[in-house]
Amino acid sequence: MQNWLLSLAESSQLDPLTDLLGHFLVHNGIFAPMILLLFEESGIPLPIPGDIYIAYTGYLVKTGKISYLLAFVLLLLFVLMGSSILYVLSYRYGHTIVLKFGRFIHLDEKKLDTVEKHFRKYGPLVIIFGRHVPGFRIPITVFSGMSKVSYKTFIVSTFISVVFWIWFYLSIGQSLGVKIFHLIHGNYTYLLLLLIPFIIFFGSVALMHANNKQGKQKN
Repeated sequence: MQNWLLSLAESSQLDPLTDLLGHFLVHNGIFAPMILLLFEESGIPLPIPGDIYIAYTGYLVKTGKISYLLAFVLLLLFVLMGSSILYVLSYRYGHTIVLKFGRFIHLDEKKLDTVEKHFRKYGPLVIIFGRHVPGFRIPITVFSGMSKVSYKTFIVSTFISVVFWIWFYLSIGQSLGVKIFHLIHGNYTYLLLLLIPFIIFFGSVALMHANNKQGKQKN
């Protein structure tokens, strides 16, 4: 694994930041993916997605460098800490973040409007399910802070969402080991196909919840 990551990091096809992150993962043990997840959830743009950090931790579990329970708990804590930091910053300086840093974190008014529209219709379910949509984890956190969604609602919804996310990618990392990095690096869209059954399932649950809510309002 380390040899492959080093060769990936040293590849001329990668930019210097990705090169640096690859070396950081290899040489800083079990806390490297945790720290990078903390940065990403805090809104710091990184070229490697958080899914890979979790999958890498799954590989560390498989090799016996960390127990599954400890890995799960640490990942959960670091993700919640990072998202909480961004929530607080957005609560206080949301508009400034969008105007000055939006282009760096792939955040714009259109994404925020999309989140707001669905939040009005589905409430906290948007936080729970929306975080699994590529490109919407950060906008959802920023929206939650800017729109003054209560911290309790935000953190509970994020917790529910993150538990599934961590379990899913830890399992992939454990099952596929080194192959997961080849798969993600070369065919990331194929990996997303693995999520389709879950997206359909949870989407159906959200739709039924919305229909039930509308039915009650009519009655």
